[in-house]
Amino acid sequence: MRTFLRTTLAPLLLLLTATASADPYRVESSGEGRAVYLVPGLASPGWVWDDLAARLRAAGYRTHVLILAGFAGEPPLDGDGPFLPRVRDALAAELEAGPGGRPVVIGHSLGGFLAFWLAATEPDRLAGAIAVDGVPFYSGLAGEDVTAESQRPAAAQMASFMASLTDEQFAQQNRMSLQVMVADPGQRARVAEDSARSDPATVGRAVAEIMTTDLRPLMSGVDVPVLLVQAADSGGNEAMRRAYARQVEAIPDHRHVVAERGRHFVQLDDPDFLAAQVLDFLARIEEADGHE
Repeated sequence: MRTFLRTTLAPLLLLLTATASADPYRVESSGEGRAVYLVPGLASPGWVWDDLAARLRAAGYRTHVLILAGFAGEPPLDGDGPFLPRVRDALAAELEAGPGGRPVVIGHSLGGFLAFWLAATEPDRLAGAIAVDGVPFYSGLAGEDVTAESQRPAAAQMASFMASLTDEQFAQQNRMSLQVMVADPGQRARVAEDSARSDPATVGRAVAEIMTTDLRPLMSGVDVPVLLVQAADSGGNEAMRRAYARQVEAIPDHRHVVAERGRHFVQLDDPDFLAAQVLDFLARIEEADGHE
């Protein structure tokens, strides 16, 4: 379990003192057409979506790239309440059908968790959801007997531990975590530099919340198409491939694919594969909506 948390859930970061924000995320919008919201993962900068966002705009979509509060240099949220529910509620309120139809949400890792949450709770506001190496219950990947309640002590420990690290300890943990998350050394260094500007208390809170929030009971009620793109490194392990598959098996209209190469940051390590899967998914939505 410790290895799972270290390599999958918790890139740990440099301490940053920042002005508190009332906004749960900042968004950068560009292009015309159906709206596609791109949500990065834990502590990640928005630029990790640059390649996919450019391809989407070229295909006639309007992209909205989020950077969550407290991540990658963004000011943390004010107050000590729950973090991810506040992000989810703000994004849900923003999802509205435009000239191109209802929007689609694409999320990586923690962002994928949010995409599942929105698909389950905002079906009338969404046309579909895509999770890039993200699942409805992260802790559940560690074993079928793991529950949200059983993870509460470990989640509290994790949040406290992250807040206690020195600047150098944050930097070292962040670099170690990203070693197994990004295959390309140049991209890895760039992600490390930006993610190190995150607020560790926010990241710790987010980790604790995804460790203790189980969305799987909601999945049978999802009535929009869902695509899960699993990373190649975990997808090459038969047990982990089955673990991912179990998390989405209750969704009536879902597809689960495994990337051809790379690690957790599929959008950086296998951009061609991801773009092909996303554009095919969107084409199915356009066809279902009667768009050419």
